[in-house]
Amino acid sequence: MLVEFQQALADLVASPALCRQVRADPGLLRLRYELSHREYERLVSMVHLRGMALNCMLYRANRLAPLALNLYEFCRTLGPRLGPLLTEYTERHPHSNVHFYLECDRYCAFIESKLNEGYELEPEARAAFAEECMMVRLNLRATQIVL
Repeated sequence: MLVEFQQALADLVASPALCRQVRADPGLLRLRYELSHREYERLVSMVHLRGMALNCMLYRANRLAPLALNLYEFCRTLGPRLGPLLTEYTERHPHSNVHFYLECDRYCAFIESKLNEGYELEPEARAAFAEECMMVRLNLRATQIVL
């Protein structure tokens, strides 16, 4: 059961929405995970701690870091739209990749799918995205070349 507890904790840290759902209905934990009574009680207690919000914030900052480093201009031109896009991205892709270029490439694919669905970008944002996405993919390719 320890593996289920660890997965539940990781899922909670990665999803403020799941924390809110569990606060409203703790029984969700039992539906989603096979937990001992002690593990269940610990997780229910954890979602009510003020520190859980900080855990979620740090997780989100870690998800943003590769994007801010490699897609800086695009993030800057998005302005206040960055937050909602990041939330949607992390909900669609709840598991991060520690390889920054892989994570950025996946975010670029997410943005491309949004654009194909009709999401609008200003010309400055579109140009920044095109240039930085190309650089991310070139750098990713360079990391995959085996000499």
